[in-house]
Parts: sequence; C-alpha cells; structure tokens
Amino acid sequence: MKAIRFAVGSLLFMAIFASASMAQLQRSFVSGLGNDMNPCTRTAPCRTFNQAISQTNARGEVYVLDTAGYGPFTINKAISIVAQGVTAGISVFSGDGIDINAGALDTVILRGLTVNNQGTPDGGGIVFIAGGTLHIEGCVVNGFNTSPGLGGINFQGGARLEVKDSILRGNLVGVDVGATSGTAQAVIDQVRLEGNETGVVAGTGSKVTVRNSLASGNGNGFLAVSSSAANAELNIENCVASNNISGIVARSDSTGVATVRVSNSTVTDNNIGLENGGSPAVLLSRGNNTVEGNTNNTAGTVGAYSAK
Repeated sequence: MKAIRFAVGSLLFMAIFASASMAQLQRSFVSGLGNDMNPCTRTAPCRTFNQAISQTNARGEVYVLDTAGYGPFTINKAISIVAQGVTAGISVFSGDGIDINAGALDTVILRGLTVNNQGTPDGGGIVFIAGGTLHIEGCVVNGFNTSPGLGGINFQGGARLEVKDSILRGNLVGVDVGATSGTAQAVIDQVRLEGNETGVVAGTGSKVTVRNSLASGNGNGFLAVSSSAANAELNIENCVASNNISGIVARSDSTGVATVRVSNSTVTDNNIGLENGGSPAVLLSRGNNTVEGNTNNTAGTVGAYSAK
C-alpha cells in the first residue's frame, strides 16, 4: 500500500509540476543575459521577445529588464511590450523589425523600443498587418529607406493607430497610414519626423490627425494622397514643417479626394510651404498659420476654413 501511495503521489506531483511549467504568464520578462529555455519569469528571464510572447497570456505584458539587442519579433495577440529606463534595440538585417498580426479586437502596445535598419531589408520597422488598435509610445524607428520598402511605421488596415512621443528618422516614410477596406484612423502626437523621404503619409482610406509634431529635412513633411476612389484626410494642428522640399502637401492621383486642413502651425524654410497638387485635392488653411520664409510659400490653390 505504501508503494502504491508513493507512486500515486509521485504521479500527482509530476502532473502539478508539468501543469505549472506549461502555465501562461500575465507578466513575462526578457534580458540580454536571459535564455529561451527559461520560464520567462523575473528571476529566470527569456532572451527573445518571440519566446516571451509565446509564454504570455493575451492582454499580458512583456518587460525588458536590461539594455541589449533583442532581435525582430511578431505579435499575434493583444499584448504590451514595455522597455522603461533601458534601451531595447531591435536590429533588423532583413525583413521587418516588428510585425503585428493580431485579432480584430486586440490592442497592442509598444513602449520604449528602438528599431534600427542594419542591412538593406525591403521590409519596414513596425508593420501592422491586422489588429484592433496599435499604440506606439516613446519609440525610435530609424533607417528603413530601401525602395521598394515599407518605411518606418507601416499601418495598412481598417483599425486605429496612436503614435506618441516618438522619433521617425531616415526612413522611406516615417508613418504611412492607409486601408484597402474600411478606414484607417491615426492620431500622431509629439512626434519628430526627420530626414525621411516623406514624414507622414495619410493614404487612401485614412483619417489622420497630427498634433504638436515636427517635420524637418524630409522630402515631403506631411502628405495626404489618394490613389483610388476612397478618400484621404489629414488634419494638422500646432505643428512645424521646416527645411523640407515641400512642407505640407495635398495630392489626388485618382478620383478619390485628398483633403488637408492646417491650423495653428508654422511652415517655414521649405522649398514649397503649402502645396496643392491639383483637383480633386483640397488644401485648407484656417488662417491662423505662419507660412513665411519659404522659397515659395504656396503652390496651387490654398483654400480657407474657419473655426466653428
């Protein structure tokens, strides 16, 4: 009987241990000194984001413990990736840096990450494929300037994007927003767009608002462009466009209307300050902007609108 009880007890212990080892975490951890054979806990962290994500519950969190390079990864569920007080470098030698391919109701948060192009990939820094809402906070995306490529942040889908307190530098496009179906909605706040071919693109099927942001040294600072029957909308509030080839641009390449509204912003030291590429594009100034000191302050028709 003792032998039977011992055997049963051993089996029960093994079952409990196996269950615990397979349990998903609400919070997991990565470290430059971690190992992907670890359980991704605070005291035994993983080495890569992909492994930590696989061990974390939906709507859970992955925390970065120390400064290191962590490599590209894919997100397939609602989750937060958080680096605070450390540098979490994502070095990209081919393909994309971060892919988001989540569920239609999923919210993904990326905070404090630095995504760097280290090769000549034809991908992008942060690429949104599917999901509900993507928050990008305090991130840097640099050097994704290969053509054809996807640029710094590529957001294509009928979902919602929020970008805050971030830097997009040296990319083909800093933030590219559009949708082949539905409407891509984006709010960009306190973002620096420096040395990109285009800083922000509000593309076909998008509604984009940019606030408190700087576009400097780009080809186009802020651009709304529609290339099909769907419209594009770009609202610019309290921004600076300086030292670009064109500061703020509206352009329609088809029957869709690209509309730009500019309020309380400074547009200076560009080759062209405000540029309307022609009907059916619409470029509107609220009349409280500073558009001075450009080689050409305006090109094309610039209309007006008033506060209501």
